[in-house]
Amino acid sequence: MTAPDLSVIIPVYNRGDVIRYTLESVRRATAHLTVETIVVDDGSTPPTGETLNRLGYPPTRLIRQENRGLLFARLTGLAAATGRHVLFLDSDDLVTADKLTAQIAAMDRAQADVSYTDTARTTLVGDYAALTVAPDTSLAATSDAAEFFISVQPAPHSPIFRRTYLDEIVRTAFFPPSPLYNPVAEIWFYHNAAPRPGRVVYVPGPRAIIGQHPDARLTNHWERLGVASLAVMEAFARTSPADTPAVRRTRQLVGEKAFGSWRRLPRGFSPEFAERTLNLWRRLADHRPSPALGGRLFQPLARVLGPVAAARLLHRIQAGPYAACRTLSDAEFGRLLATLPAP
Repeated sequence: MTAPDLSVIIPVYNRGDVIRYTLESVRRATAHLTVETIVVDDGSTPPTGETLNRLGYPPTRLIRQENRGLLFARLTGLAAATGRHVLFLDSDDLVTADKLTAQIAAMDRAQADVSYTDTARTTLVGDYAALTVAPDTSLAATSDAAEFFISVQPAPHSPIFRRTYLDEIVRTAFFPPSPLYNPVAEIWFYHNAAPRPGRVVYVPGPRAIIGQHPDARLTNHWERLGVASLAVMEAFARTSPADTPAVRRTRQLVGEKAFGSWRRLPRGFSPEFAERTLNLWRRLADHRPSPALGGRLFQPLARVLGPVAAARLLHRIQAGPYAACRTLSDAEFGRLLATLPAP
């Protein structure tokens, strides 16, 4: 039996009718391809199967499991996938009609392990045909796996993976999955993939669409994403042995990514979180001024003062107050941070 061209894996948790936009976009994108759609119901109430039957969008396979979170739902779907390629969609993500064919064709031409594309946004309201899409800024183009997974680090519905490549990444992961990583499930995959050989192809154009709606979603709480990202980066720092050039280079990129995250924190945010983020750069990267750490204003200051002092000076001038972007109370954030292992 011939394997499908693509397995589309869609974890769902209490999403309601919004998933109809996701499934309709996949239906419109499957021309000339054989596609299996795997919906993983991560303990929804009522069960997602009831919603899908009512909406008239039966998946190729529906898997129901107890609530374990996004990362584990994606892993469940991956274990069940039989396609040559894999795409992860959240239940409010959409794809353009040409995304699947364009990326798979590019992968076949280049014998690539991963392809990626740009993103756009839409508001999920009304008829599907009436949705209007606004493109985001184009992503950087790269064919380098480490740069793609760590520096570009696209939204989870942008990449399409060769399934056997992704299976091997999961099988040989530096650190195991954990509920701590659920809010940023994709970067668990990215950090485990980055040091390994992989061919990447960029397919320009906004073909992966983020659906905006009033329902609860992880991105409504950036602090939760930040703590989960910190957990992934600290786990990578603990477990990735710097014994090959590829791993050393990836550690450098992760350190630089942490430095950039530290620089973007608002004024008055958690000192512990800030120090742990900065310590990742100290631990993983060399400490010389680098174009990756800042722009034209930062560079001359860093040469005179050093990167950390230059960043602290600019932070006092440029950063906004935490009060202006807070989504969690101090107590809520403190409990969240306390769930992390010691760095």
